[in-house]
Amino acid sequence: MMQLLRNIHPPERTTRMNNMKSRITLCATTILTLAVAASLGASKSAPTAKGSPYPLATCPVSGKPLTKDAVIFVMEDKANALNDGREIRLCCGNCVEPFKTDPSKFIPAIDAAIIAQQRARYPLTNCVVMTDDELPAAGSPDADKVKEIVVLNDMVRLCCPGCMKKLKKDPTKYLADINAAVIATQTKNYALVTCPISGEALPVEPTDIVIGERLVRLCCGGCADKARKDPTAMFAKLDAGTTKTAPTAPTKPAAPATTTK
Repeated sequence: MMQLLRNIHPPERTTRMNNMKSRITLCATTILTLAVAASLGASKSAPTAKGSPYPLATCPVSGKPLTKDAVIFVMEDKANALNDGREIRLCCGNCVEPFKTDPSKFIPAIDAAIIAQQRARYPLTNCVVMTDDELPAAGSPDADKVKEIVVLNDMVRLCCPGCMKKLKKDPTKYLADINAAVIATQTKNYALVTCPISGEALPVEPTDIVIGERLVRLCCGGCADKARKDPTAMFAKLDAGTTKTAPTAPTKPAAPATTTK
């Protein structure tokens, strides 16, 4: 009987069967692990960009001019709301890892360039946080007390360092106030009479957006995303614009006059 059992399942065959079972189990475990990892990766959403798109024309890592193939990188910094969701543009994929590894190496130079770019157009004369406090004028004895910072690619001027804490609690709220001031102050002397995206004449009530503290007026909301994709091109069109008489736009019918009986 023992010899018969050995003939049915010789030791070599039993070993091969056990090895095959081990391989099948290992493959199944590997497939399951990869599936779980893929599921977790797919469920993690990409960070959402906040504030203005990156407004500079050069890569902060290489210093090279940005092209249409620039890599858009959105910062994740839960410890600092002033940078969490901030868009950065890099000339190529090779620059992503150096920036991610040590953002503090590049952020100061980016901020300095943005402040230099936006300072002359800053729309507020009072602190955006302490709205009753007037900001000292440039060249005045107290000018050095003004704190200039960059929040999500937009320059912000504060009356004192103490306002920083409130700003960090809700930066988008204060940026919205600054953007509203940009629209209010730049509308009067806005030079372009056509949409910089579609080329169509601006309607009576255009769509107004703010990029890098500059007003951009569009023919419709559908052009907004396209305008944000290339801030440098928008700035070039704004700079090239000259003040001219806008084409006559359709006027709204006047309300019927009321008569007194």
